[in-house]
Amino acid sequence: MAVLTDPSSTLTLQDVLTPARQTEFRPVSGQNINFGYIGHAAWLRLTLPAPVNAEGILSLTPNFIDTIDIYVAKPGTGSSKNDFTLHEAGDHRPLPHDSFSGLDNAVRLEFAAGEKTIVYIRLLNTNSSTQLNLRLETVQGHTRSAALVGGIYGAWFGGMSVLFVIHLVFFCFDRKRQYLLVALSTLGVMLVYAGNLGLSHVLLFRGTGWANDLFLGFNAWMGLAFSALACSSLLDLRRKSIWLHGLYLAYAAIGIVGIGFAFAGRNLVFGPIGSSVSMLAGIVNFLLGLWYLNEDGAVSRLRAAAFTAIALGLLITLRDRLGFDLMPEWSYHAYGVSGLIMTILLTGSLAVWLRKAEALSLAQAAERRVAEEALQAEMQSQFRQVRFLEVISHQYRASLAAIRSSVDSLGLSLAKSDKANHDRIMRIRRSVAQLVEVLETNLARSRLQGPAFRARLAPATARSIVVAAHQRSRDLLTGPEIDLHIAPDAADIKLAADTDMLELAILNVLENAVKYAALKGASPIALSLDKTTDGIAITVTDHGIGIPERDLPHVFENSVRGSNAKGTDGSGLGLFLVAKIATAHGGSATVQSRECEGTTVRITLPARGA
Repeated sequence: MAVLTDPSSTLTLQDVLTPARQTEFRPVSGQNINFGYIGHAAWLRLTLPAPVNAEGILSLTPNFIDTIDIYVAKPGTGSSKNDFTLHEAGDHRPLPHDSFSGLDNAVRLEFAAGEKTIVYIRLLNTNSSTQLNLRLETVQGHTRSAALVGGIYGAWFGGMSVLFVIHLVFFCFDRKRQYLLVALSTLGVMLVYAGNLGLSHVLLFRGTGWANDLFLGFNAWMGLAFSALACSSLLDLRRKSIWLHGLYLAYAAIGIVGIGFAFAGRNLVFGPIGSSVSMLAGIVNFLLGLWYLNEDGAVSRLRAAAFTAIALGLLITLRDRLGFDLMPEWSYHAYGVSGLIMTILLTGSLAVWLRKAEALSLAQAAERRVAEEALQAEMQSQFRQVRFLEVISHQYRASLAAIRSSVDSLGLSLAKSDKANHDRIMRIRRSVAQLVEVLETNLARSRLQGPAFRARLAPATARSIVVAAHQRSRDLLTGPEIDLHIAPDAADIKLAADTDMLELAILNVLENAVKYAALKGASPIALSLDKTTDGIAITVTDHGIGIPERDLPHVFENSVRGSNAKGTDGSGLGLFLVAKIATAHGGSATVQSRECEGTTVRITLPARGA
């Protein structure tokens, strides 16, 4: 076999038969020729000697080359144009009507003992890589090989189709985008290989060359885009490395650009760029697969093997496309074989991952059931506690009411001049009222602690809530004085509030302030109501023992107390309930404190409709 390039694409058979052109043919070895992305015509000259009389089939693949002119001479002839018979092929032409042409471009040759059969082949491919594999067989051998190759291709497409469906099923059961992206990437490999093998020309675009060119280019570059996105998703690069994720997005963007070139009929321009980017992406996949080899056991090892297979396939096939010499005939199928291996390994990887995810889901479901049962038990316990306190409160209120009634009767029987006993009766009344308030406050706290906590919102003014809480604190708390300050512009602001809850929250803060301020003396407590941008702020300031700085981030947690308050009675529920109530009203609670200097707690609430 010898080769002549034709940069002008204008040479005819008569031109190449001239002695001058014959000397320009350069001999090549092997049975395949690869020009890469040349965009102009090339001529092949086959000189086939024969020891016996015979017939044979010359088969040329692939069949996506635009135009192929095959000139066949009778044995022993070939010096003149009239000695040759022309056979036209290529995807820009209708399929030939002879029985030998299908997925390959095949012509019948005659051989005579001791004579040479001359064949000239003109190739012109303006929208993809120009490469040709030639095979000379007997008629019977060609029939057998065609049947065998057809069976292999059928098995390949059948296997890939099954894997494609498997990934769609995975996606239906577990809505992760990586399954869908791998399915689309698998479909891309199938369509690219269908174009490479000539199936698109035979089954879809007979004689419509531009459509077949578009099919080849579109699927090649769309496959690059989907493969890049699938690999990034499989490696979880969005979480692990934003710049590597960006690199894969750039690969996908280059694939989208390639689609534009395919639609513009300029695939020959973009082909070398896209092929080089695909090779680079395959190498990066391979390296990242090795980097994360032991990240997740069998999942990551199968993934690394898949990336290794496709990287090798891309390097071999795309080197072939770019026109590198010394590539064996089987390199033409390296992409298809590696694509199948990659898809099988990725399917295994994702199946293992899905099984692990299912096991984890079952474990989480079991944990949820345990948590729900524990929560239900806690709610039942809280319900029983509340019921117990309600019963106790009812019983105590009944007894205290009897005491209050008896004390009132005694007061009526005393002479007005008996001031000492009247004072005693007044103290008894105040103590009874204080005990009733303690019972009601503790019952309210118990109701608010559990998960059944709900705020019942109704319109109320800020002043009414703060004044009521201040009054309750005077009845309930003894110790430092509590000074009340209400800013005039805040008094009549309307809130959507559960007044009982908010009064309890303010009372809890005041109780803490009185308790810890009393440890340092009798400095008064300040309770203030002020206007904010979108609502109100209720502030309680004391000059007590304060809170250590290391404890401040945790003061609103359940059952947490300052480390310097261990010798003082308390449960650590006060500020926890304050934060919970503020959040239920769409507000928040904050605390500022310095140890040994005092504490300021602020509750901010939005105005009604804010």
